[in-house]
Amino acid sequence: MSLLAVPILTVAALVCSILSLAVLFIITARGKVRFTLLESQWQANELLLNNLQLTNNTLQNSIKNVQKKHECSLLEHTQVSKQLEHRINTLKIQLHNQQESIILLQDEKSDDKFYSRAIKLAKKGAAIDEIVDECELPYAEVEMLLSIYQKNSA
Repeated sequence: MSLLAVPILTVAALVCSILSLAVLFIITARGKVRFTLLESQWQANELLLNNLQLTNNTLQNSIKNVQKKHECSLLEHTQVSKQLEHRINTLKIQLHNQQESIILLQDEKSDDKFYSRAIKLAKKGAAIDEIVDECELPYAEVEMLLSIYQKNSA
């Protein structure tokens, strides 16, 4: 080997070493950039995760509040329904009583019609048998009506 060959090899080795160091430096610099980028993304993801957790907590609290309000409303509606059912039953009983009263009044009124008709016939001087047949009243009551109204007429 010549004397020149040794320095060329040394220079070549030195150039290769410098190139290797340059490449290593470039790779390291890119790695640092990527590392910085990944670190920023990681921090952004941490912030996003914290925001999502806060939002989740807020939503859970809102859901609990809505559930409490719903339970209160349900209880109130149940109580109101029971009160309304009681009122309806009371009104049904009152309606039934009123209907019975109406039926009784109608029966009395129909009896009054017979008596009114009997009185008119008695005032006109109709016979007792005629009044009993037309008004469907007992014989004794017609006799009493005739005695009262014939005395008034005479």
